[in-house]
Amino acid sequence: MKKHIFLSIALSSMLIGLEYKGDIGVESSYIDHDIANKRDTQNALHLNAEMQQSFGKGKIVVSLKAIRDLKDEERRYFDFNDFYYKHNFENGDLLIGRNTRFWGAMEFYNHTDVFNTKDWLDDPFDYDSKIGSKNIAYTHYFDNSELSVIAKIHEERQSVQEEKSINRLYPPNYNDRLITQKDRDRPTLYLKYSGSAEETQFDYSVIYQNGYDEQRYLTLEGAELRQHAYIVNKIMGYATLVSGETIYKTELAYTKSDDDMVSDYAQVSLGLEHTLYGVWGKRDLGLLAEYYRYRAEDSGVTDRSSSTLFDDDITLGFRLTINDSSSSEVLGGLAVDRDNKEKIFFVEYETRLLEKYKLSLTYQHLSPKDDSSFEELDRAMVEFGYYF
Repeated sequence: MKKHIFLSIALSSMLIGLEYKGDIGVESSYIDHDIANKRDTQNALHLNAEMQQSFGKGKIVVSLKAIRDLKDEERRYFDFNDFYYKHNFENGDLLIGRNTRFWGAMEFYNHTDVFNTKDWLDDPFDYDSKIGSKNIAYTHYFDNSELSVIAKIHEERQSVQEEKSINRLYPPNYNDRLITQKDRDRPTLYLKYSGSAEETQFDYSVIYQNGYDEQRYLTLEGAELRQHAYIVNKIMGYATLVSGETIYKTELAYTKSDDDMVSDYAQVSLGLEHTLYGVWGKRDLGLLAEYYRYRAEDSGVTDRSSSTLFDDDITLGFRLTINDSSSSEVLGGLAVDRDNKEKIFFVEYETRLLEKYKLSLTYQHLSPKDDSSFEELDRAMVEFGYYF
């Protein structure tokens, strides 16, 4: 009896610092296209859950992502994108485990967001959908800045949806077994310095990277199409400046390749967001404009301008914040390639229902260039979830 009482007290004391949140829901999409042997619908159940257990000067964070597609057997999986321990010191913290990071300043696309491999099994067009990366990181905090030293110690493979899915970007002979320039567990090192100037509302980050690039290239290995991960030295940074009702944004990067098959390349993006408050009553309207530029030093086999939608693009968009009790918001935009006139149009509506439920409606239109690997398509998607 005493043993049971002791165990109950110990368990209760551990759970005092337990926090959790998540959502469970359904998604349904219809895609209008003319591609042979591809489905025009996609339906799935999804679960996202995060738990944090704090004790002493540390905490354990676990986040679970699970998807079960009703038809696509490849898109039936679960993964722990975050599973790490963080220990707090007087002026810093140490993280050990697997986690996701989000870097960048732009609204529609972040070319400095290079830490995690994108999760194409979930949605290849959702740049925030990522695979957790194993790493060790120490961050030291100063008055208005911080310095992080990060070592990522494994390269994740990039699986894709099954052959009949419209969201499968690669042909049937694609094999997700990754080829790496050196050992797959060769550490990728990041040195990241971030700071802010409160007087001018200026925030910035500068990052140096040595290791595997987030961008990969494809080659035929026998009859199989496979990805190659290669070593780079990369310097990049991003910043935002708030002036009145306008936010100015930029991202810069230069990549020096260690692979003879890959060209060195530079990237730059500039943007601004101006907010008009009190438009149509209490509604606020944000006007967005962003420009993305990619330039390869040589036309190597991995010239990204042949495969990216953001090599010389202008994006114009808007954000309508309803400011109601349901936190309703509409986000839309049009991206146009200045060279080949490739276009992407999208609009998203999101609102909360009865406090615990969320509804999201999305429409996308892709109009690719004539010789693109993509096809013209229209996509409408509904997502409904319960949040806890």
